[in-house]
Parts: sequence; structure tokens; C-alpha cells
Amino acid sequence: MAVHIVGSINIDIIASLERLPLPGETVMAGATAKLPGGKGANQAVAAARMGAQTRMIGAVGDGDAGRWMRDRLAADGIDVSGIEVLEGQETGTAYIAVDAEGENQIIVVSGANARLRPCAPVDEGVLLAQLEVPVATLLPVFAQSKAIRILNTAPAVAGARALFEHVDVLVLNEHELGVYVPADGDDDDLARRARSLLCRDGQAVVITLGANGALAVRSDWHLHVPAVPVIPVDTIGAGDCFCGALAALLDEGRCLEEALPCASAAAALCTLGQGAAPSMPTRAAVADLLLGTPTEHALPIKNASAASLG
Repeated sequence: MAVHIVGSINIDIIASLERLPLPGETVMAGATAKLPGGKGANQAVAAARMGAQTRMIGAVGDGDAGRWMRDRLAADGIDVSGIEVLEGQETGTAYIAVDAEGENQIIVVSGANARLRPCAPVDEGVLLAQLEVPVATLLPVFAQSKAIRILNTAPAVAGARALFEHVDVLVLNEHELGVYVPADGDDDDLARRARSLLCRDGQAVVITLGANGALAVRSDWHLHVPAVPVIPVDTIGAGDCFCGALAALLDEGRCLEEALPCASAAAALCTLGQGAAPSMPTRAAVADLLLGTPTEHALPIKNASAASLG
């Protein structure tokens, strides 16, 4: 099997600040860095480092930035044959401010990502996508694919509702949940709100809750997975890490309930480094965190069918 990721590829320009600016305010950065990023690319690196055979499908510009990103992804063992090089276009760029507590603000210039064309359907393994590429590009792929289909609704886009009926696992954070299902007065029952997004039997919604872990919901069941406590250095990419790790685990045949604690641990480890893609942890590091054993075989890769989500 394999994880097929349709999504964005960006260069991340990261500024480290004492605190994030208020509207209209200018603050001074202590340092800057240029790192590989984009939600699609981040999730591809996360899946590959969790042991999955990973294929990236996306678009970059025809300049040095696009070549640099393809090389960085290939260095992680990711199949980059599905990345289009678009003549006359710029590679996507994200401008990111990170404060001393690890919180961030992000501005994204889509570039080539906005011109990504639909790819062929994926008939086995896992299909994973996000919303930094057009919904119109994703819709035919999700509608026609037979793989396990995961959609991460980041950033929240109203038109993405057209994809929901074609999704097996929907992953979103609390802010994104609020866009699709606003809280009703004082009633903030996350499970009830998430359940309203289900379109058919067999689907699941996973809400990532930051330091509070994650909540998985089906039509007649829900499960809360606590976060692994860490002191974050940089929260950029934690959600992407969660999604990529989850895809890798489902691809190897683990059920959703079994995969969630491991994905949550991977996301926690991601916050201990700077940047998104460079901070994605290895399978061995996640195993050490979960079980306290220095062996990459603590969570062995299985060859079971990826057809079941539990």
C-alpha cells in the first residue's frame, strides 16, 4: 500500500518574535529561517518518516525554489513524480511569525498550488489532502478514489462541504469546526457538532484539540485521546504531523482507535523543533515516546489490509 498526498508545497519564511504583533503594530524579529513547508509537503514528510511508502502530488514553479522543494522531499524518500513544474509560476510561499510560547500567525501566497490540476483516482492505500489547493481539483479525485480518503480541512473553506460525502476520515481543529458548525449559545458539545458533519455510515470525524489531545467521533461512538505533555518550541506543522502520521498508520492496517494515540504522540514531538517539515519525527522517536523503549520495532509496521478503519 502507499499514502498518496494531494496538496500544497511551499517555502516557509519563518520569523522568530518575542510576541505576535497586534493589528497595525510593527515588532522586531530576533531571527529568520527559510524551511520547506506547505501542508501537503509537511504531511508527506510526516507519513514517510512514520514508515509509509509516500507519493506527493502537487505543483511548484519552474524556478530555484521549486527545484529545492522537490529535492528536499526526495531526500526523505518521497516519490516526487506526481509534482508538476508549472512554467512561469512561482512556488507557494508562507510567511510565518512564531512567538516565544510557540504560537504562530501564517500568511500564505498560493502560487503554483492554486493551479494544481486533478490527478488520477487512487484505488488502494490512503488518499490524504488539505485545502491549500482548490476544492475543484480535489473533488473528482475524492469522488472516484477507492482508497481510504482523509481530508484535513485546513484552512477552512466553505466550498469544502462538497467533499465531505466522499471522505472516510475528516480531520479538523476547533477553529475549523466552528466555521462549519458554529457553537450554539452555551452548548459547546464538540462530539454533537462533529457528528453533524457525518454524511453516511462508516465515516469518522477527528477534532484535534492541541494540548487537550484529539476527539474522534462516529455516528454512535466517540473517543478522546489525551495529548502527550510537552513544552513546545514551535507549534507550526503539528496538525500536519498528526494527519501524515495518521495516514501512515491507517495505510498499514491499524484501526482508527489504535492509530490516534500514535498520531497524537508524533504531533507532540513535532512541536519540539523549529519549522514544520524538518521537525517531523521518525517512527523510532514516536515509539520511544509512547513506550519508553529505544527500538524502532516497538510499533512494528504491519502488512495487514488497510481496508478497515475500526
